[in-house]
Amino acid sequence: MAQAQHSNGPGNEKGKINGIVTRTDSKPVEFATVTLLRAKDSTLVKGAIADVAGKYEFEGIKEGKYLVAAVNMGMKKNFSAQFTVNGSPVKVPALILSEDSRNLKEVNVTGKRPFIEQKADKMVVNVENSIVAAGGTAMEVLQQSPGVQVDKDDNISMRGKNGVIIMIDGKPTNMSAQDVAQLLKNMPSSNVDQIELIANPSAKYDAAGNAGIINIKLKKNSNFGTNGSVNIGGGQGKLPKLNGGLNLNHRNKHINVYGSYNYNYNRNFEQLDIFRDNQESKGRMVFDQKSYMDKTSHYHGGKAGLDYFINKNHTLGVMVNLGKSTWEGLNESNTWIGNGENIDSSLLTKGINTSNWNRQSYNINYKGKLDSTGKEINIDLDYSRNNEDQNNQLFSSFRDASGKIHFRGDTTRSLQPSTINIKTIKIDYTHPLKKEAKIEAGIKLSFVDSDNDSRFDTLKGPDWIYDVNRSNHFLYKENVNAAYLNYSKQFKKLGIQAGLRAEHTHVRGNSLTLKQINDTTYLNFFPSVFLSYNANKNHQWGVSYSRRLNRPSYDDLNPFEFYIDRYTKGGGNPNLRPQYSSNFDLTHTFRSFLTTAIGYSHTKDMLSRILEAGVDPKTGDTTIVVYRYMNVATRDNVNLNISAPVPITKWWNSFTTISVFYNAFETVVNEERIKRASGGFFGQTQHTFTLGKGFTSELSFYYNSTQISQEGLFRMNPMYAFNGGISKQVLKKKGTIRFNVNDIFNTNRFGGTYNTTNRALVLANRWDSRQFRASFSYRFGNSNVKEARNRKTGLEDELNRVK
Repeated sequence: MAQAQHSNGPGNEKGKINGIVTRTDSKPVEFATVTLLRAKDSTLVKGAIADVAGKYEFEGIKEGKYLVAAVNMGMKKNFSAQFTVNGSPVKVPALILSEDSRNLKEVNVTGKRPFIEQKADKMVVNVENSIVAAGGTAMEVLQQSPGVQVDKDDNISMRGKNGVIIMIDGKPTNMSAQDVAQLLKNMPSSNVDQIELIANPSAKYDAAGNAGIINIKLKKNSNFGTNGSVNIGGGQGKLPKLNGGLNLNHRNKHINVYGSYNYNYNRNFEQLDIFRDNQESKGRMVFDQKSYMDKTSHYHGGKAGLDYFINKNHTLGVMVNLGKSTWEGLNESNTWIGNGENIDSSLLTKGINTSNWNRQSYNINYKGKLDSTGKEINIDLDYSRNNEDQNNQLFSSFRDASGKIHFRGDTTRSLQPSTINIKTIKIDYTHPLKKEAKIEAGIKLSFVDSDNDSRFDTLKGPDWIYDVNRSNHFLYKENVNAAYLNYSKQFKKLGIQAGLRAEHTHVRGNSLTLKQINDTTYLNFFPSVFLSYNANKNHQWGVSYSRRLNRPSYDDLNPFEFYIDRYTKGGGNPNLRPQYSSNFDLTHTFRSFLTTAIGYSHTKDMLSRILEAGVDPKTGDTTIVVYRYMNVATRDNVNLNISAPVPITKWWNSFTTISVFYNAFETVVNEERIKRASGGFFGQTQHTFTLGKGFTSELSFYYNSTQISQEGLFRMNPMYAFNGGISKQVLKKKGTIRFNVNDIFNTNRFGGTYNTTNRALVLANRWDSRQFRASFSYRFGNSNVKEARNRKTGLEDELNRVK
């Protein structure tokens, strides 16, 4: 009998067995299945999964005679020689696995995962089986996922809902939408293993947000070394755009160091036309306003981090995320005023708006595997500081019926500095149970402190005079204490998951200028239930329910005001309440191909920007329109979503998503009960053509029908656009050159109407939607180096509320 090696060095644990699984060429077999068997009758004692280095370990083994078996997909099973455990640690000689050429083809077929899988709490897209994933980017793969849309500004939505949280390997990216887009555009699709679409997140996640979560799971490997990518691109619409970035990653046995830098220059325009027909007590008044704004922004974003692998079970990490942005908008607005038949006066307004913003976020993370059964703990400590200085100057001149120009004190300036500090502590714990069950539990404490000081001055003669009616110093404090418990279990065909999250919130808003204090404390519970049933290989079903909330942003709670002209202004609302939604979903997947989802949601106190009549505090003028966030009393939504990948030929593939929905809103504005309801339709089809020699082209079209918009409750006109592009892989497929055109026919625009008892409004909005873009990206270094953890921090919900 061949004897295993016994180690009796100091510090070794009793009853411990370890070894390694390798291939015939001595390379490790990652994630091999290893079983410990009794030598007497080959009964199972304990099982384990080898790590990425092929190493495995058994602990707490009683004295006796044993042997070890190892197997992996597509490889022949192999057994060790018999050995004896007598109290000293045992090192088993390497188990060598060879390729099973006889069964390899069969294993590949039976082990292939379907393109789409329906789990208890999510839908899973297996990217390696996608018909359009090869040679693309993570962003392009994401666009092919059921129910996912990416708009002109790279904002990602799911099932028609904005505000989706993007995660990588279960960890929110802690990035702006702009940074997330750049990250995904420069990540090769070959790095992506799965995309998880979580329409109704479980109790484990923050209760905030009702648009769901998209989790991008990357392929795992263990190679050490350095890699990175560089990208540069430019675009031209009516105005120019430019972007570039660099990503670096270095990994060895104990340390992973990573960093990135991104720059974006964007010059855009916005053309806004507002036609208002008012029935005032003194008669009919018509305002025909046309505004044009030239907007320029510069953004710099940087991220750096270090993970220290103490051992295979314990990791300590630090991360710093920095962002800086400058923005300038030059606005000119002309408003013609009359009674609908004659123009009796006009107002010319010119504005200069600037903003300087910067963010600093810091994270310390510990992740530990507590034992071999799978018990895990994750701890995050976070701090973020956000600073913004907004400046505005508004110059107005009024021309009366005789043509004489008057200056009526409408020339103003404002300085609005804002500071937001966020601190969070988050702990998550996973406890496996028997028979494919587990319990997850955790707590999160967050503390927010916001200081907003808005100062307005009015020009009177040669002097600037402090405007007490418009100025406001607003302080905001918020503390949220949360805890959750989640249970899940997988039976043969049925999967269940149920959880409960509790959040205790204390909010205090203090307007020092107005001497108004809003102090609120509330406790909420957020249950969630998920069921999945795999009837057979052709039919998968899923049912889910969850309760969620959205909290208003810190800026929207600030009661300051900003003016487009003397008749049109925006503002904050310190009386905003969180919105609550109850969400139900039924999904069906047919042959891992056709996905159908039916959903219903009821939302109370929905947050939406609404137009309401305002009053000038000085003159009493009631012709003013105020555009600010309010709580819409209720919204009911019913939706049907169908999506499917359709291969037309070997070189022509398509992906089509169709969404049909019905929205009903009810609220009160200016003491008038408002009811709005409509059906709607969204459709998107994307076609990819493989042309050979590294060339790929793409055409897409989207259409959004007439409907009542969630923002503003406008009855919006249809929106649609065609996009197209071509790409070529170069430099041994490490580089990619792309040319594309967004909104080829320049049709993408917003228009709508809003009517109340004595007011009718027509709005039209245009922007620099048609753009010609060119870009180049290049990946260098060892492409197999494992990606940085991109781990979750505790700041995600809070940072999403910083505008």
